[in-house]
Amino acid sequence: MWTSDNVDYLVTHFVRNPEEGAGTFLEKLEYQLAAAPGSAKQLAAEMFWVMYLYPVASSMQPGTKRQQIRQVWEWSGEPLPDAPSELEEALNAGVGHPGTAFHTLRWREFRFFVLLMEAWKRLSTSQREARLSDPWNLAEWLKEQDETRSRQLRHILLYLLFPDHFEPFATATQKRIIVRAFAKEFGEDPATFNYKDRIALDRQILVIRERLQEKKGAAADFDFHDPPYLKIWRPESGGDDNGVPSPEEAEQWYQEKFGGARVWLIAPGAGAQFWDEFHEKGIIAIGWDQLGDLRAFDTRQGIHEAIQDNWGDTNPVMGSLACYQFAKEMRRGDHVIAKQGRSALVGHGVITSEYEFHEMRPEFKNIRQVRWEETGKWPLPKDRWVTVKTLTDVSDQKQWLQFAFGLMEQDDGDDRVDRVPSSDPRLEERYTSEDALEDLFMDPQQFHDIVDTLTRKKNIVLEGPPGVGKTYIAKRLAYRVIGYKVPERVRMIQFHQSYAYEDFIQGYRPKEEGGFELRDGVFHLFCREAAANPDDRYVFIIDEVNRGNLSKIFGELMMLIEADKRGSEYAVPLTYSPDAQPFHVPPNLSLIGMMNTADRSLAMVDYALRRRFAFIGLKPAFGTDQFSDFLLEAEVEEDLVRKIVDRLTHLNRKIGDDRKNLGPGFEIGHSFFCPGEDDEGLDQSWYEAIILREIEPLLREYWFDRPDQVDEEIRALLA
Repeated sequence: MWTSDNVDYLVTHFVRNPEEGAGTFLEKLEYQLAAAPGSAKQLAAEMFWVMYLYPVASSMQPGTKRQQIRQVWEWSGEPLPDAPSELEEALNAGVGHPGTAFHTLRWREFRFFVLLMEAWKRLSTSQREARLSDPWNLAEWLKEQDETRSRQLRHILLYLLFPDHFEPFATATQKRIIVRAFAKEFGEDPATFNYKDRIALDRQILVIRERLQEKKGAAADFDFHDPPYLKIWRPESGGDDNGVPSPEEAEQWYQEKFGGARVWLIAPGAGAQFWDEFHEKGIIAIGWDQLGDLRAFDTRQGIHEAIQDNWGDTNPVMGSLACYQFAKEMRRGDHVIAKQGRSALVGHGVITSEYEFHEMRPEFKNIRQVRWEETGKWPLPKDRWVTVKTLTDVSDQKQWLQFAFGLMEQDDGDDRVDRVPSSDPRLEERYTSEDALEDLFMDPQQFHDIVDTLTRKKNIVLEGPPGVGKTYIAKRLAYRVIGYKVPERVRMIQFHQSYAYEDFIQGYRPKEEGGFELRDGVFHLFCREAAANPDDRYVFIIDEVNRGNLSKIFGELMMLIEADKRGSEYAVPLTYSPDAQPFHVPPNLSLIGMMNTADRSLAMVDYALRRRFAFIGLKPAFGTDQFSDFLLEAEVEEDLVRKIVDRLTHLNRKIGDDRKNLGPGFEIGHSFFCPGEDDEGLDQSWYEAIILREIEPLLREYWFDRPDQVDEEIRALLA
C-alpha cells in the first residue's frame, strides 16, 4: 500500500489539486481524492493513523481518531479491517498535546507527510537504511524536507522512530525553553547557544537528559513533564502541566517573533462589516469621523472632550483611547490582528504607514496602511474570546497571542504562503439526529418533529413536570439545529421574578468608578454575535421562561422574535438608545424556552408570547424501552429496573388522575433515576435514597394538606 504509485496519486489529487472552497478538511479531502484509486485512499487513512498516534485523548478522543480513519478508508469502498491490539492501544493512549494548530492546520501537516513520502520514495535502498539506522542522519534529512521550519509532524516522527534520542514535544518552542532553563540550572550562560539550529536543540536536550541522570539521579525513563523537572522550565506551573504556555515561554516567543513591536487587535466595524475592504485595500480604519484629522489633537483629553461635545457621551473612555492610540501610539512595524465580533479572528498583518486622514472616504476616514500576511477565519474557543472594544493593545497578553498566532500562522520561516481558511476541528463531525438521540428517551419521530418545528417556527417552549430532561433535550436540540456540537453558539439563561429588560436587552448599569453607563444585555449581545456570523446557526435557551414578567423583559422584541419578522428590514430603535442603529433579531438565531409545569408560583404565560412560540409537552419516560435499557447498561439490576418503572408509573397515574389539585403536569420525571458518571452502588440503597431525599419532599409539597396520603405513597414506593 505504501507504494510510489499510491504516493504519486496523493501528490496529484491532493497536493497539486488544492480545494479552497467551503467545507471541512475531510469534506474537501474526499472531493480531492474522489478520482484517486481506492488503494491511495487507504494509504491516506494509514497516514492519518500515524499522525493520530501522537495526540492524547484530551487533545483528540480515541473514538474521533478511529472514526476519521475509518471514514477515509471507506472512501475506497471497502470496510476498515480490524487492527492488531497493539496498534489500537497505541492509538488510544497517544503521546502528548500537539496544540490547536495541529488540528486546525491539519491539511498542512498531511501535505508535508505526503511530500515527505514522495521524497522518501526517491531515495535508494542504501540511503533509506542509512537514515533509519542513524537518528541524527534522519533528523538532518527531515529538516531539509521541512522548508517552513514549523511542521509539528517532523518532531512527532523523530520521537516515534527514535524515542531514546528525541523528546515527545511537537514544537521547537518548548525545546528552546528547556534548553535555556536548564542552562541556567547548570550555571551556564543560555545566550551562548544557537537556538535556531533545530538539530542542535535536540542534541542539547539529550545532553541535559544524560546530565540529569548522572548528577541528579534521574530515572532512565524520566519525563520533562515530571514535577521535579517541569518546575525548572515552567516554574509557575508548580509541577502541573496544564498545556497552557507559561508566561516565560510566551515572553520568549513574543521577543523572538516581534522584538520591540506592539500588537494591536482591531474590529473592522460591527461584525467585521468592513473587513473585505480592509483586506482588498490593505488598510485598517476607525470611525469618529466628525472629529476630523486626529493629528489636530495634542492629548487624549482633547479627543475625550471633543467626543463629549459631538456625541453627548458623558465618559467616552474607550472611544478617546482608541482614537488617540490609532493616531499617536501605533507605529510602522507594529502588528495588527483583525477580529470578527468576540469569537473569531479574520487576519493579521504589519502596519506599513503613519496615520492618515482621508476626507473623501464616506466613513471610517482615519486609516493606516497594512500588509496583510494571513487571512481566513479562525473561530476562538469560548475561554479565548476577545474584548468588544474597537482597538486594543494586546502586547501584554502574550499567552493569548501565542495561542492566536498558533491558530493563524502556517510557518515560522521567511516564505509566506496564503493560508487556506481552516475550520474549527469540532466542525469536522456533523451532530446528527442519531447523536442527539443517544441516551435520549424519546421516539425518533417525535424528536424529528420538534426539530422541524424549531426550524420552521424558530421559537419553541419545552414544557413538562420536573425531571423529564428539559435542559438535556434543549441542549441536544440546539446542537442538532446548529449541525455541530459547538457550545459557543448556544447561550442559556434563567428568568426569575427580578429579571428585567435592562438585563435582557439594554439598560443603564453602575460603573466601578461611579455613575452609570449604557450596557447591552445578554440577548442583545448574542443577537449581535449571530448577526456577525450569518452562515452559522445560534440557539438561545431560556430556563423558567414563565417566571419573569415576559412583556417587560421582551419589550419591543415581542414582534421581532416572530419567524417572519427576522432581519434588518424589521429593525426598531431600542428604548434606551433611540438614536443608535436600530436593533433586529437575526434569522439564524432560534429560541428555546423551558417551563416547569409543576411550579405553583407561576402566572399564566403571556398570550402574546404564546402566539409566537410553539409549545411542546414532554412526559416522563418510565415506560420506554430506552429508559430501561439505559439503566440496565448502567448495571442496575433487572429486578430494580422493573421496580422503578412499575412503582413510578403507578405513582404518576395517581398524580395525573388528581386533576383537582395536580394533574399530568405534576408527574415525576425519569431523570431522578438517571445515574451520573460518578454514581456508584446502583442498588436498592441508591433507589431508597432517591425516594427519601428527592421524591418524598416533592410529594409533601404536592399534597401538603394530605400527609397521610404521602406516607402511604412512600411506603408503596419502598415496599
